[in-house]
Amino acid sequence: MREATDRRDGQIPAFDAALETGNFEALVMLGQIGGDACDKIIPYLASNDGARPYARKGAMHCHDDRLADALLAYTAPLADKDAVDYLLPALGFSGGEGARATLINKVNGVLPGKPLGVGYPDNARTLPLFGLLQSVVYDRLAPEAVPGLDFENLLLLSQEMGTAEMAAYLLTRFTKLDTVLSQIDVEDAIDLTDNYPVRMSLVRVLRQFGDGAAPKLIELADGEEKSVAIEAVRAMGQLADEATMKYLVKAASKGDVHRRQVAIGALGGRDKGEAIVVKKLKELVGESNSWLAATALESLVFHANDDAVRFASGWLSSDEYYRAYKAMGVLSRSDEGKAALQVFADANKGTARGRDAAITLDPSIEERTTPRATPEFAKAQSYQTKLLKLTTTRGEVVIAPSTEALYAVASFFELAEAGKMDGMIWQRVIPNFVAQAGLVADTSTDDWGSIREEWFESDHRVGTMGVATAGKDTGSTQFFINTAHNIHLNNRYTVFGHVISGMDAAFALEEGDVITKAELVDAN
Repeated sequence: MREATDRRDGQIPAFDAALETGNFEALVMLGQIGGDACDKIIPYLASNDGARPYARKGAMHCHDDRLADALLAYTAPLADKDAVDYLLPALGFSGGEGARATLINKVNGVLPGKPLGVGYPDNARTLPLFGLLQSVVYDRLAPEAVPGLDFENLLLLSQEMGTAEMAAYLLTRFTKLDTVLSQIDVEDAIDLTDNYPVRMSLVRVLRQFGDGAAPKLIELADGEEKSVAIEAVRAMGQLADEATMKYLVKAASKGDVHRRQVAIGALGGRDKGEAIVVKKLKELVGESNSWLAATALESLVFHANDDAVRFASGWLSSDEYYRAYKAMGVLSRSDEGKAALQVFADANKGTARGRDAAITLDPSIEERTTPRATPEFAKAQSYQTKLLKLTTTRGEVVIAPSTEALYAVASFFELAEAGKMDGMIWQRVIPNFVAQAGLVADTSTDDWGSIREEWFESDHRVGTMGVATAGKDTGSTQFFINTAHNIHLNNRYTVFGHVISGMDAAFALEEGDVITKAELVDAN
């Protein structure tokens, strides 16, 4: 069944045989397969014979709102109080908009003042929050789109152990929070918690209050906790006041590289064409640090596109592949740039640069890969005795494999065995989010093929390794390390391992850094 799940074949008799004998784990695998395989889950959502917990978990994996009616028809809690009830996450992923009223009611029912010590993610207090989070995850809804949701209650829950991180994270998925929350209350909530992930989320909420939040953001940006300071600097990119403008201009040239990069990126969001910003960004495009220079070029697009196109066109033939790659993204943002990029792509067909230019113009090309053949179960399982050691520009990072994503592990560990990870570039580093690698300056990985998602256990905590995709089942050779707890990625991106040593090196990574050597070592 594991092999069939990876092949996305829900028709083999083994699934029916398993269900007939009470092996309901098959329902979770059918949910992972998705599509028509999810039809087999529907009857079990109304079952009382022990199948329902598995059916609800399988429905969570389906991401198919055809299951909405069946999920909403039987919402009674599980008889087994010790079992994890995935009904609300299932409604979040597969319930569609019609399930939001139910989710809102459940979230409002999670009240402050409960006993401490209930941990994320699998408990009755956090699952409603997680379900609603996944229902609204990328929609960027304003409060009027979720009538009845008690935002003040969510802010209170952000102060309680067990619900704090999830409640604060849920708040960040909404816009116009200044219409339903008090700025003073948000600032107080930031000051009262010593939970840094919660403070990071609440800073993202605070930036929605506009220029009135400037003094607090400057205070937080000057604080000692780097992750919170970075969020405060990033938030300044959405303001328009003079004080934070001056702060960003100064921060763009002074301090550690991560804070500088975030400040340069924030300048891209300031008032268009501001003379002081244009001058600073043009200066920074000449930085010797390629990440800072590339970020300045990306920000310059929003203020002086003609200059950005001119700089980027010159970078296409750079000796440093990372700079050429970043120039492609800059050129894709305007008609003039796209024309130049198309000329470059046509002139460089059959090369890595030509392919990346074509993908930049048409991202769907990345989805046109041949799926890799599913290895035998025993072969995939053999990699569980290995560790993946990456020697990077910033030091060694050692990764242990996930026991629940056997085939993703096999694909990436085989990639390292074949020497195809050597020389990979970290092309996407977003502080407080991820460090992503997989860019290569040749065509050595073009024929690797795509792999399928394995969402069985995919909690994207700090230090976990995820498969980068352009849609379900489109992962191939790109991966990322989570440098924050990215809850919205759960059950959307596969986790295939976790860092067991070298997290300091992972936090230090910059765009343009390289994996000089990738190798498998014995786990013991």
